[in-house]
Amino acid sequence: MKRKYSFLFFIILTLGVLAQTETRKGVVSFVSSQHIYVRFDNTEGINNGDTLFQQKEDKKVAILLVQDLSTISCLCKPINNVLLQTGEVLIAEIEKPKLKETLTDKEKTAVAVNETAIENVRTKVEDKNVSNKIDGRLSVNSYSVYDQNRTDNFSQRFRYNLSFNASKIANTGLSVETNMAFSHKIGVNSTINESFKIYGAAVNYEFSDKVRASFGRKINASMANVGAVDGLQVEYRTKKISFGALVGSRPDYYDYSIAPTLFQYGAFVGHNYSDGKLYAQTSLAIFNQTNNFTTDRRFAYFQHSNSLLKNLDFFGSVEIDLFGKVNNQLTTKFDLTSTYVSLRYRPLKNLSVSLVYDARKNVYYYETFKNLPDSIFDMETRQGLRFQTNYRPFKFLTVGGSAGYRLATSRSTESMHGNVFLTVPKIPLIDVLFTADASLLKTPYIDGKMYSGTFSRDFAKSRISVDAIYRFIDYQYPTSGIFQQHITELSLHYRITKKLFISTNFEGSYDSFNNSGGRLFVNLTQRF
Repeated sequence: MKRKYSFLFFIILTLGVLAQTETRKGVVSFVSSQHIYVRFDNTEGINNGDTLFQQKEDKKVAILLVQDLSTISCLCKPINNVLLQTGEVLIAEIEKPKLKETLTDKEKTAVAVNETAIENVRTKVEDKNVSNKIDGRLSVNSYSVYDQNRTDNFSQRFRYNLSFNASKIANTGLSVETNMAFSHKIGVNSTINESFKIYGAAVNYEFSDKVRASFGRKINASMANVGAVDGLQVEYRTKKISFGALVGSRPDYYDYSIAPTLFQYGAFVGHNYSDGKLYAQTSLAIFNQTNNFTTDRRFAYFQHSNSLLKNLDFFGSVEIDLFGKVNNQLTTKFDLTSTYVSLRYRPLKNLSVSLVYDARKNVYYYETFKNLPDSIFDMETRQGLRFQTNYRPFKFLTVGGSAGYRLATSRSTESMHGNVFLTVPKIPLIDVLFTADASLLKTPYIDGKMYSGTFSRDFAKSRISVDAIYRFIDYQYPTSGIFQQHITELSLHYRITKKLFISTNFEGSYDSFNNSGGRLFVNLTQRF
């Protein structure tokens, strides 16, 4: 049965006056599957939500959106599916004295809460040069879903997010950081732990250049893949040696809430080496984790990263269980239980390859909004062995691909996946970015294919950005047959004022069972 539906988009027409700016150059230091990291001499004047540009002939094109930063590095997300290589030069426009704000993102992509800490290890980030700086963000998101096939065919969800960072308050060693969200669905009762999420909330104090402590929820960069710790962390750091201890609890497995009964304590020691462009970092930690205050797990955590070979970066971490029970008797064992290894190599200026092996058991993500095919693909491709390459033979063309394989284990099934893409950054005459993409996924219960085409264009000096996407999904299930779905997507991003942003994203779908539906995502963000 054919059904017609319409959806309302709104565009605010008033444009603000742009402030005078100066430019600062940065270099792409690392490209992951979800983020791009750009290193500067310093990030003074750059804020979360700012745009980084690429000089193309006689114009600057908006390329990346800054999501987090340290004193020398910015963690960014591509605005229009742009593909960059390590070593490429980007530009930040700095206002006098503050950076010009730009578009906000629709926040549909999941972000792992420990990926920033891992990159801080890669770039050997130090925060002691930051002084008396305050920044924050308050955002309101509305997520509406219409599904013809469901009894309650319309649902709406709201999320409110607050992030706040204050460094060297009153020029002292005191700093605070927080990132939290509250979400609720209309007509659905939920507990406070289901609705309220704290991704980070800590009070930090630097007693001297060498001694620092923090209390609250925080990820320690020396133990990035262990995840967040709720409690007290103390660290002593010199130029080459660091050691410390922590005591507290780990977040609840199911809802990421505070769980005091999951008490844990540990200690770590680390070594840092830096010589110009080369660096190496190694750390070893011993943890004792409890459940209801009875030892549940005792393990060692080892982490190492370096760039000691030219054009090659390495990051690796392993967890080794040291404790077990056999017939209710405590035993000592040596069992490798979690592994993460990443190699990134750039043999040529316009060619990069990377290899990742991911066997981590738990990775916590920020809340995200995904349709079913995307959720299945993400779930089936995170763990396992992944190979990725990007190649730019010409300035007007980038091609690349990835492939992955996961062995069957007691906790996961076998899966294989692949992806190829082609990007034309600027189609002549119409100044539009175009990307064609094809993905394959094969597991014991699904044989899937996804094809997509994306058109993107900026207007009004990158104050407005519009994306149009078409995707075709072809999933074959052994038990239920073929599932095909057509998805069209239209996004609008607009900077209303210097610190106020709005974005809308509409996704309409129609499948082989004659079911139609739509998803509308609206984000309003205020910086302060």
